Amino acid sequence: MAELRPFASVDLTALRWTRLATDRHEFLLQSGGTALARLDLAGPVGSLAHATLSNDAWTLKRGGFLHPHVTVRRRDGIDLARLQAHLGGGTLSVVQGARYGFRRAGLLVPAWQFLDPSDRPIVHIEPVVERRRLAGGLVQVDPSATGNPDLPLLLIVGWYFVFLASFEDETVQATAAALSAVS
Repeated sequence: MAELRPFASVDLTALRWTRLATDRHEFLLQSGGTALARLDLAGPVGSLAHATLSNDAWTLKRGGFLHPHVTVRRRDGIDLARLQAHLGGGTLSVVQGARYGFRRAGLLVPAWQFLDPSDRPIVHIEPVVERRRLAGGLVQVDPSATGNPDLPLLLIVGWYFVFLASFEDETVQATAAALSAVS
């Protein structure tokens, strides 16, 4: 596995998430050839995921049905942030910190954006799909946000959300194809 470097050591304006293996749910966040973070599901079912950075480790978990949310905790169980999500967006609230808007980038665009408190887009995450499977994602960070201490949290929570949405879509498509094949 690639050694993870601190976020402050690279250019953060153009990043990418890359799937490590087509049969697993593991992703690596990179700037150029430098690995910054890793996100992987804890098992074949469920939504528990582990995020690893050069100097920290978190767990992420989706909860709720009618009011879905994502919680981010340090491995010792202390809450870091909570994303309240609904159809077109939501809000990421950092514990003892800022609140960021989260919304779709457009009606026909599958990308998502985080907005600063003045509603300016600061992070843009766009999934890349190959053969109906999530292969990775392109990430653009506004230069004004590269020094934001919450940036790693925004990048990881945003990707986790995009990944879960894509995984649900893949599951629905596979189920529909299986039902079509037997009928």
